Amino acid sequence: MSEQDQQLESRDLAFRRMVSLGTAVCVALSYGWLGGFVRQPDGDLIFHWRWLVLIWACIGFAGTLYFWRKVWPPENQTTTRSGVVMGVIAVAVPLIWWLMLPLRSQSGRHRWEVVTGLSAATLVLLFGAWMIYRLGKAFENDKAAE
Repeated sequence: MSEQDQQLESRDLAFRRMVSLGTAVCVALSYGWLGGFVRQPDGDLIFHWRWLVLIWACIGFAGTLYFWRKVWPPENQTTTRSGVVMGVIAVAVPLIWWLMLPLRSQSGRHRWEVVTGLSAATLVLLFGAWMIYRLGKAFENDKAAE
């Protein structure tokens, strides 16, 4: 391996670490912040330190690192579809939990109006993700045809 290839490989490794750790820290801070909210008797939310903050921060950090490990495996391993699916599940389950937070205080008809809006947004985002996936597959097929 030439010196230039080694430099590119070390830059790639540094980039992977920066992306992995950066997103893991951001998700950990977000989950920890959300885990610290306490509902007051008047319905307001305030931040209050409790051990749940640390637990949720660890869940966010570990889940995000697991995701990146499955998407960008080390050089001696390959990416598998089942690994990527497990990584997405590790990120998606806590994310869905926190996205449902505003619904917990709603009741009756208002709750169903919010659920309908969130369902419509989810469908639009899933359609967009599917389109990006298909576009990526089209680029791969085009590159393979050349």
